[in-house]
Amino acid sequence: MFNGKGLRGSLLHKALHHQHERIYNFDKETKYGTFEKPCKEMTLQFLDMVHYDQGGRIFTFVITLDGMFRFTETGKEFGIDLLSKHTMHSDVNVGEHASHLSAAPDEQKYIAWSGEFLVRRLAKPDKKATAPDQQTHPADDLEGGPPHGDPPKDPKYYELVIDNDSGTYRPDASLIPIFKKFLKSNFPELHIMVKACDDDSLAKIKENQRKIKKKEGDHRIYGQGSDSGSISSSDEEDLEERARLADDDDPEREPTFGEKVFEGVNDPVRTVKEAAGKGGKEQREEREAAEDQGRDADGCEEDNEKAVSNGKT
Repeated sequence: MFNGKGLRGSLLHKALHHQHERIYNFDKETKYGTFEKPCKEMTLQFLDMVHYDQGGRIFTFVITLDGMFRFTETGKEFGIDLLSKHTMHSDVNVGEHASHLSAAPDEQKYIAWSGEFLVRRLAKPDKKATAPDQQTHPADDLEGGPPHGDPPKDPKYYELVIDNDSGTYRPDASLIPIFKKFLKSNFPELHIMVKACDDDSLAKIKENQRKIKKKEGDHRIYGQGSDSGSISSSDEEDLEERARLADDDDPEREPTFGEKVFEGVNDPVRTVKEAAGKGGKEQREEREAAEDQGRDADGCEEDNEKAVSNGKT
């Protein structure tokens, strides 16, 4: 997939590269700017791009070794069927674990870190987020910001909670202290918390974020349509289905079309076996049901013949 080798690799590589181009299509409406070095204004620019602590948002991100920090909001309400979010953001770049790939070193591009992040507001900006008397939004309902008013424009009021939750790359948790130092050097005055994806406290933080999203989010459903911008009846049906899924917390939800395609291309042997097994089971159940109905019918005919014979006798 990373090198675009073979049938499966070529298909996945082209599909993910195409999605990357669709998401990151820079044009005349793209805003550009430069900071001479990390500063308070740079931190505020980042907070503005992620909407501070409004709406309980969670973001998927990658950071490349050439200093690119790419991220998009993630959630069931986003109708873009990304085959693999982290791989799409990286433009099918590889991770450290994939250094054995056959491509020449000068042709390989690597991911420094990937995962998810969220931003929450602190009630007491001059205290650590872990202080016993500290409160955060979410999960607490705090005055002086969303949802009651505009967010304060001071980085000290916010904490970046970021992790290594990536099924594609999964950065080594032992490097968290180095990553935290890197983030603090790039986002002055912002509180930083880096968690391993298997940390129980992280799961609770994300759960609080999702609860706030249901309560304070904008509840819009997004979709990636055609280049023409028109919406067909099938697009409307897809958006309605995504609206239903966005309100459904069932972890056993059916995968999206894009997820099915990714799984099918990524592991076709298992997909075919599962499909064959499912089909065989369904056919077997239908055949057994038909046989049961046939036996019932034969039994009824036999009973009728006995009744007629007894009547004649």
